[in-house]
Amino acid sequence: MPEISHVRIEVPDQGALNRILREGGAQLFPQWLYAEPGNESRIRWWGIRAAPVQMLDVPDPEDGRHGLFPRPVDDWTEAPRGLVLVTADLHRAEADLEPGLGADWHDAGTDEIIGARCRRMALGRSELVLAQPAGEGYAATALDRRGEGPVAVALDGTTAVGRRATHNPVDMGPATYVRVGPGTAPWLIFLPAAG
Repeated sequence: MPEISHVRIEVPDQGALNRILREGGAQLFPQWLYAEPGNESRIRWWGIRAAPVQMLDVPDPEDGRHGLFPRPVDDWTEAPRGLVLVTADLHRAEADLEPGLGADWHDAGTDEIIGARCRRMALGRSELVLAQPAGEGYAATALDRRGEGPVAVALDGTTAVGRRATHNPVDMGPATYVRVGPGTAPWLIFLPAAG
């Protein structure tokens, strides 16, 4: 069964990311998250295991849709709770990913913090979420600036800082959102531990 296996993030200050994770209850740096130094905070790419990614028609890196597609990473450690990908068109993105991931997408409502209409799909222990901007806001700005691709990752934890929401598109319950930097930096979505 396909499952999200890796998220590679770029941050100018690894210490700030470690602090956010620690304050959110992460005892150790998540095995599925790899951070590298960079000029600004962004998720560079995401990986998947046990999926026929060779069936995907991955566009060139210069194409604005490139970040939507996963890389094969056969790492069998833990998995994140979820990953949110911004897209200009939910239905087109579903069709783009279907050859490698299937078509079992479900409505996940509107995420007010990310500012997007969402659809989700279970991938093993994770949820993959597609988010199409619903007017002006974070999703629209991120899409305009970076093109399609990852804008948020969900993990177990609770934190006293950040923006609280009663609904999130990953597990449909309460969550706390913390951005890892200014501007279009990605969100960490802290979810109560799965029961």
